[in-house]
Amino acid sequence: MKKNLIGLIWGEASYNISSILYSSVITAFFLQLGINNTQIGLIWSLVLFSQMIFDYPTGSFADKYGRLRIFTIGMIFMGIATVIIANSYNIFMLYISGILLGLGESQVSGTLFPWFVNSIDIENNKEKQEYIFKINAQNQFLTNVIGILTGFIISFFNINYKTLLIISGTLYILNGIFIYFIFEDNKSNETDLIKIGKKSLLFFIKERKLWIYTLALTSSYSFHSIYLFIWQPIGKSLGITGSRLGSVYSLYLICFAISAFISKRNIQEFVYILCTTLIPISLIIIYCSHNLILYLVGIGSLGFNYKMAMLKIMGTIHNFISNEVRSSVISLVSSLSSVFLIGLQIIIGKILDIGSFFYLQILCIFIGIIYIICILLIQKWMREANGK
Repeated sequence: MKKNLIGLIWGEASYNISSILYSSVITAFFLQLGINNTQIGLIWSLVLFSQMIFDYPTGSFADKYGRLRIFTIGMIFMGIATVIIANSYNIFMLYISGILLGLGESQVSGTLFPWFVNSIDIENNKEKQEYIFKINAQNQFLTNVIGILTGFIISFFNINYKTLLIISGTLYILNGIFIYFIFEDNKSNETDLIKIGKKSLLFFIKERKLWIYTLALTSSYSFHSIYLFIWQPIGKSLGITGSRLGSVYSLYLICFAISAFISKRNIQEFVYILCTTLIPISLIIIYCSHNLILYLVGIGSLGFNYKMAMLKIMGTIHNFISNEVRSSVISLVSSLSSVFLIGLQIIIGKILDIGSFFYLQILCIFIGIIYIICILLIQKWMREANGK
């Protein structure tokens, strides 16, 4: 189990490093190519549509053929897609790379952490719940520290957007292959893909708590989508350009790491509600920033509060899923969470193109209310589970 913990941290950290290199510049790179926000929204929609289509079946493949094997394939697809993006010379190449990126992300999501959870040999249910939540927080803390260092390191070099994307894609591929050959894979005892699919679908339908988790993830991903659209253009307008955007992303990850460190302790329930409430407020602060200090405050606040809420979701969802269909169910939840986001990407892009701050506010507040309700329900279920 300890070796698998190292594998979990290595896999998450390597994925995080590549994602930081990619996420730090991707929106700025698109804008540099002359693409408007609506077109960027369409690219993100293709990523999400591809992820939604392939997410559920790849979860079943992971349960049958091995979770690490599918994780590796996903990392390779993401690496190829990122390199294609870096070398794209027309919008159609970006659309194709978006589809490949979504395919890769569908294989990466719902494989690595279920691979680790499946190796846990703790019999007591309550102890296992506490261990999963603790390990999730610890893993997030360590991998975010590595991500912070990565962001600060690249900020000291004048590296152009294209080069950063090529480095990101290469690391995706190399680390994906490395983890597969170093760590032992695991899979479900069920080998029939159709049976796995049916089992996971029936499990999801019967376990209605997973419906709320799906809605919570939809809300979280919606906020992240808005963040991806606005933080780089606003940063550039305030004088932060090139690889120096990595230092801003490091600040974001520092707040990730702080929240992960704090969440390992016994946190009062109202703290999670407060953090969820502050997410839309932080996004509005970022968008309205006219000076660097206010912008950085918004980035830091969003990083801390967004991660706190996500840790609550991802640290508890596995308590309601069987080992036999763990990857399949997580993939199904992830897939369903992406449905609403497909159209939302284009809507966000259109709102930003017309510069409508009012509609952006309304969107953030609406999503925030839904998110708060979901977190309240999750907290209620955890109290009930711990009281048994």
